[in-house]
Amino acid sequence: GGIILVLVFLVTSVRLARGTDSSRVLSSQNLKAKGPKEAPVQLIVYSDFQCPACKNVRDPAEELRNEFRDVVRVEFRHYPLERPHRWALTAARFAECAAEQGKFWEYHDRLFLEQETWSALGDAIPAFAGYVRDLGLDTQRLTQCLERSETLGRIRHEQAIGAKQGVQSTPTVFINDR
Repeated sequence: GGIILVLVFLVTSVRLARGTDSSRVLSSQNLKAKGPKEAPVQLIVYSDFQCPACKNVRDPAEELRNEFRDVVRVEFRHYPLERPHRWALTAARFAECAAEQGKFWEYHDRLFLEQETWSALGDAIPAFAGYVRDLGLDTQRLTQCLERSETLGRIRHEQAIGAKQGVQSTPTVFINDR
């Protein structure tokens, strides 16, 4: 509740001060971002697909972006916490590969929607593969993506950027670099 009030205040303030240059693009990765690239309010969400608190940030962030479509940009960044969350990194890899096929947000939403189910499984990979099929993704292309070291490298790169920015837990949300 409190985060929404702060965000609405920030969006309203930015709308009133439109003439100021408050547009900062923190990342060149557009595959996992929604909203105008030069939006005056940039939300960067460091998240872990197996984190219950991260699931709770999804809806408010989406509602805010939908309500203030022209001034808010939401960008997702991977920050899987592998010790407490056994399947977080694997989920991130699948989502990263879904992004390559233009379906990041659909896969993102499915992972959070089904989080309690796949988190409890001894082997979550069949569930992740089922989401791939349900979303109509090219399974051969996705499998090749999962096998490439660059896929893991992109996730690790986002984690490294987050760590430099002081991320210690998820979710961590930056609003215009703060």
